[in-house]
Amino acid sequence: MSQHNHDQLQADFLRELAEVEAESMGWIPLDDGAYLHLGSDEEVVEIVGFADSGMAGANVLWIV
Repeated sequence: MSQHNHDQLQADFLRELAEVEAESMGWIPLDDGAYLHLGSDEEVVEIVGFADSGMAGANVLWIV
């Protein structure tokens, strides 16, 4: 396996792992690479490229 293929395989695995973690924290999958978390009644939605448990009290749109 070439280094490029190995790197791509590892990146894909880590992305899929992050998606599984997000769904297990209550994130709603909207489409490929887009998740929504509703953590408050505020009318503001943060758009992020990385999701973590510290965002539990916020409305967040996660774009992978």
